[in-house]
Amino acid sequence: MALCAAIAAACSAASTPSIGLDTTPHFPVITVSGLSWRDMSSLTSVTLSREAWQSILRVSVKTADGAAPLPMAGSYDVSNGVIRFTPIVPLEPGRPYEVTFSPAALPGGTLAHLPPVVRVLSVPAPPPSPPTSVTGVYPTGPEVPANLLRMYVEFSAPMGIRTGELYITVLDGDGRDIAGALLPLDTDLWNPEHTRFTILFDPGRVKRGILPNRAMGRPLHPGDTFTVAIKREWPDAQGRPLASEFRKTYRVAPAIERPLSPSDWRFNAPRSGSRDWLVVTFGAGLDRALLERALSVERGSQALHGTIIVKAGETQVSFAPQVAWPPGDYTLVVQPELEDPAGNRIGRAFEARDPADDTRQPPARIPFAVR
Repeated sequence: MALCAAIAAACSAASTPSIGLDTTPHFPVITVSGLSWRDMSSLTSVTLSREAWQSILRVSVKTADGAAPLPMAGSYDVSNGVIRFTPIVPLEPGRPYEVTFSPAALPGGTLAHLPPVVRVLSVPAPPPSPPTSVTGVYPTGPEVPANLLRMYVEFSAPMGIRTGELYITVLDGDGRDIAGALLPLDTDLWNPEHTRFTILFDPGRVKRGILPNRAMGRPLHPGDTFTVAIKREWPDAQGRPLASEFRKTYRVAPAIERPLSPSDWRFNAPRSGSRDWLVVTFGAGLDRALLERALSVERGSQALHGTIIVKAGETQVSFAPQVAWPPGDYTLVVQPELEDPAGNRIGRAFEARDPADDTRQPPARIPFAVR
């Protein structure tokens, strides 16, 4: 008897339609709940076309002038007493949407007794992220050679598409701009994530004996200091300026005009059976970005999977394998594109290279042993 009474009460209960937003799925959906069992049965007993659904439940972008834009396209679903609308294009956080539920538009007029319900809602915007900042400039050491060719600026978040030409200046020890120091390139010098930008010094001025060098000399001189200044106005991927201006000052050391020589590198080999780091120390700092991809370790013909960390002002790398080191002979494989910040490669100094030089020569292979 009690069960029958409960069923009768549910059937006779009045509808109180309510429009809501369900943000639990990956793409938020619009919901309508609060229909009585009887009214929901009337709705589900009819096969509705997309156009009919849009007449009953219309979702559109709220406009400032009050004009009614076209309804958004999407799919409609009714389950567990709730109507759900999933738009084809996900709802944009922070944008207002006008939702109109018009039950009287149901064919047959069985819901004509229910008034329309209108609500404006929006997906909550995510909390604002902190402003993008410069997290580092490479080389990280306090000193660079007078024939410096390449530097990097790294950011805490993706940046926009603009290059650094308008936002990076090189200042001498008195704070004056070193005119013509950087190569003006209208090209993409970003990494794929747009979190690292490459600064190029004009190689025509750096390389001795060619016309720009003879006319103006190198922009950097041993014994001087210079500062790389990065302006706050540089826009990130969201169009916001950087958190603050960034400056880094360097001492200028004599030019490095000799090839990289692996015979000068020192190896601190790990113990067999351990996962200790293999530590390789170079004679001077090398190119940070190239170090991260130009080195690998092999045992026989098999490359070892592991982690490489660049340390000590780019003068050292450490490699740890995923598994313990078995005893035996190993090889450090160095790809031919590895350079120092002055453009010197293994066996070839930048001063001796010409435009025909490429990196198709075989990689250098340096043996070491684990005992």
